[in-house]
Amino acid sequence: MPRRGARTHRGPRVLRGAHRALRDGCPGRAGRTARIRRDRRHHPRTLGVRAVTRPRGALAVTLALVATTVVVATGAQATGDKLASDDARCQWPTWGYSAARPFATPCDTGITEDSVDELRLRWFFNARDVVTVTPALAGNTLYVGDWSGRFYALRTRDGRPRWTFDAEVHPTVYAGQIVGTATVARVSGVQTVFFPAGKTMYALRARDGKVLWRHEMGRAGDPDDPTEIESSPAVVRDLVLFGTDVHNSGNGEAAGLVALDARTGKERWMLVTAPTAGDGATGSGCGDVWGSPAVDRARGLVFFGTGNCPDPAKWGRFSDAIVAADLETGTLRWTYQPHEQNNDDLDFAGAPNLIDAGGRALVGLGNKDGTYYLVDRETGEPAGAIRATGPGLRRPGSNFSTGGFIGPTAYDRGAQLVVGGTAVGPAPYLHGLDVDKATVAWQSQEPSATYAPTAITDGLAFVGGTDFTLRAVRVIDGETLWSHPMKGAVSGGVALTRGSAFAVAGIREPGLDQRSRSSGVYRFSLTGKRATIKIAAPETTTTTVVGATASQECVGSPCTMSFDLKTPPNGRSPSVTLEVDEAPFEVAITAAGLGPPDAWLRPGTPAARAGATAYAVFLSERDDNPTGGLVCILRERDGGTLGCTGRRIPRKGATYNRITLVAVKDADSIPTLADGFERLVTTESFSPPLAPER
Repeated sequence: MPRRGARTHRGPRVLRGAHRALRDGCPGRAGRTARIRRDRRHHPRTLGVRAVTRPRGALAVTLALVATTVVVATGAQATGDKLASDDARCQWPTWGYSAARPFATPCDTGITEDSVDELRLRWFFNARDVVTVTPALAGNTLYVGDWSGRFYALRTRDGRPRWTFDAEVHPTVYAGQIVGTATVARVSGVQTVFFPAGKTMYALRARDGKVLWRHEMGRAGDPDDPTEIESSPAVVRDLVLFGTDVHNSGNGEAAGLVALDARTGKERWMLVTAPTAGDGATGSGCGDVWGSPAVDRARGLVFFGTGNCPDPAKWGRFSDAIVAADLETGTLRWTYQPHEQNNDDLDFAGAPNLIDAGGRALVGLGNKDGTYYLVDRETGEPAGAIRATGPGLRRPGSNFSTGGFIGPTAYDRGAQLVVGGTAVGPAPYLHGLDVDKATVAWQSQEPSATYAPTAITDGLAFVGGTDFTLRAVRVIDGETLWSHPMKGAVSGGVALTRGSAFAVAGIREPGLDQRSRSSGVYRFSLTGKRATIKIAAPETTTTTVVGATASQECVGSPCTMSFDLKTPPNGRSPSVTLEVDEAPFEVAITAAGLGPPDAWLRPGTPAARAGATAYAVFLSERDDNPTGGLVCILRERDGGTLGCTGRRIPRKGATYNRITLVAVKDADSIPTLADGFERLVTTESFSPPLAPER
């Protein structure tokens, strides 16, 4: 899952899903020894045969249609399957390609403006749960983890697992057990894969998954410890560098940047970023590091971003900051803070880019305020600020922000452009930034909001979105040259190599006790024989959107639905009230101030071109498989309000985790998969799910 907006919406509801996972006996639960499995049965769907599947996903609408025919690829690759093994430049062994985090490869991938249209899906591997990391590519193996805590080593040729490893589950994670991308590096002559799970950093032998060491952060063995590692490690000079996040907890834990010995797993140093005391820090809470570090090897510096501090009394030099530290010792070099003291959740996330512009060595990093900041690497002095969009802040001072830069940006050194997407908030969502002029070079209205990293090769930028689509756009102007529908929202990045692109997709709202059934890893290749695969659409329809707080507040009594995920049209202050009864089942919605339905559609999108004339209420079973159905259409009532009451149960005996209000073209038209979010008005999720009775 993309990083959250509200850092305060994290109480028992959010943790409920993790506790249920422990109760229900998921592999690797607390107290169980982590284990390695040689997996001979868990195979991907290797394409090239006829198969019928059901498309699944969240943030979208599925439609009862005839079976859809799509073209996929199979057969041997003309360039062979050695991929990166014969060229170190053509590996993608860490988040962002290297510890400098360019998110761009110098490899001659052959994926160009002229050839990208030939990319075809070669295989899909169905993981056990949501995958939001970027696959790490080393040799002929992909390394990737999922939210359940399972870590996979997959063959690049066909996606079959070489081995799997189940990490121990930590119950207080925000979203999933593994949300940080792995790094593959040779240490003391041993090819080693490093990755975080829960609050533990693991080092496994790459060839067979043998545990070489593990290092637990925070309070060892404490299931209530809020410490978590969401950062993707950088491995440089026998150091494993990563950030820790304590979710603003003030119970004695401290966040910061950590350096472990890559050979032994022992701590070498930690720069604490909690409330400050002079140049260092000794307090707890605040200053969370949930992004990832970038390393300037030549200067011996490591750069990273920090989060906000909702407690004004604890605001300090590490709040909402870009930080530089000495690589060998962890000594603080400088901090840069673009904001005055605030409570607006304007974090620095993602990963810094190392940029050379105007004859200066700079570090660049986007903020949740929608601005990309350029800072001198040596001094920390500001060198430019490029405002791409506004923040996703709904209520100033509320410590709730969903938008701005969350997924990392990519740097094209030749074009001197940074390309990246912004999350739920003001549109547009994809931006090309000129770092020489410190200006916006272009913006694209087509892509949806995104939490995913961007990846660049040969003048193309790959980025996924919340509209279940992976795109390749031209770096110089943002024109979409290729796109492919996915089985879920794309919140992870793309690993690029010779002739192939490896991507992930899948999503679930944190806190919901429903494991994904459709998330996984995709391989797209330039060459191969074409085969036709029929994919059957679901028999029923619904819209689901990830991100609202799961609750039972609306059951048995009215509740007010929020607009935290979608900004109301200008000049509108709408209100929507929802009440649900389970026995007998009934959904009642009353709305005021919504205005015309088409006012909720973002200009320039397919949804806006199609238009909207009505508001519809949908009920859905799960975020990653939104089968369900229409409950009712809002009609005008006395007094100028809109409302409807529905008693339809789409599937007898099913449970439902979400009710969503969307703007539809008419009462008989259901939105397409890709424009579900574009038509969103508001949504409410339920954990445990609703269990209707007639």
